Amino acid sequence: MFPQKSSEVYRKPDSHQPPPNVELAGNLEYPNLNAADLSARLENLSLRLFGSWDSISMNEQNHFAIATNRREGGEWWGVFFGYSKENLKHMTVENADYKLQSSHTVNIVRYAGNNVLLVALGDTKLQAWSTYSKVRDPKSPYCLFMVGEPAAHPTPISHLSVFKSEPQKAVSASPDGTLNMWNFSGADLVSSYRTNYAHTDKLTGMATPVSNANQFVTCDRGGCARIWDARAAAPSSMTLYNDASHMISFTCAAWAKPTELQGDNYIYFGDFDGNVHTIDIRVPKKFAETLQYFDDSIISQLSINGCHLAVMGNQPAGVKIAKKHDNGKHEIIYTNTDTHDRLTDAVWTDAQTLLTIGYGRKMAKHSIA
Repeated sequence: MFPQKSSEVYRKPDSHQPPPNVELAGNLEYPNLNAADLSARLENLSLRLFGSWDSISMNEQNHFAIATNRREGGEWWGVFFGYSKENLKHMTVENADYKLQSSHTVNIVRYAGNNVLLVALGDTKLQAWSTYSKVRDPKSPYCLFMVGEPAAHPTPISHLSVFKSEPQKAVSASPDGTLNMWNFSGADLVSSYRTNYAHTDKLTGMATPVSNANQFVTCDRGGCARIWDARAAAPSSMTLYNDASHMISFTCAAWAKPTELQGDNYIYFGDFDGNVHTIDIRVPKKFAETLQYFDDSIISQLSINGCHLAVMGNQPAGVKIAKKHDNGKHEIIYTNTDTHDRLTDAVWTDAQTLLTIGYGRKMAKHSIA
């Protein structure tokens, strides 16, 4: 039988005399008091460049916005920074032109013009920040001023794209199939176009054209790609491709820049098998071309710069850059499979240089000169 006076058997030994909780952190003499040890550790809330680099954007004045996040422990949050091109080689908290810490993760940053930054947070909100104004502060024109902060989606935003032809317009999407088109030409951030049912499968990619702000394209995990008409009073779309065989799963999209012969009619789609498919919007529901770039990676992002197409993969991470010749064929001219533990975002800084960011190796430079 169990002893009647269990408190005497299981009482704390007299020799157990731990120090106060505030002195427990790192104390090896009492290793079993994990909860007390953890509660005694003071959280480091100081601004810093965290190890998870999630998003990068560049404006026409070669100014960069970078989002870094703390993705460890029970509390996740992030900071976004602004840097000139001169400080990009050695980024610190001190030499940032502007910086702001958020209580949530900063998932995406995108410049809308030269002086407005769109920030998608982990709490589903979309923020618009004015980043530069000599009127507000002539001595320190890089200063943050919030333009708007709507709750944009029921789930965190996964895709955010600004129309280059009209930087005051942008479109955002989340994996649940919610789309929002934004207009911030006035004094606020206003959603002018919205649908909650863009796709029946998980939305995985979105792209906007360079020459107009009337259309955008989305794709999903089920192999469906749709093109949307932003001029319509109600959200409307046309099917570009729908994989009835369930053999293709799209992961990302990129809209080709216009050329004299082809216009801006070609859209690239990456998939889970390392392939990039080309669709001509004038001839929908079939691929104009399919090329395999990786045999062991998932295509995670596509980026176009003139005649060059950057194809980025994950699991494992890698970068390949292809050049499109006059005959329409792509030739791979650059390969790097030793970049990041996970590649998250990329930006072209000039005609021959691609910057990628991610986890592990925070930033990598790829030159095709």
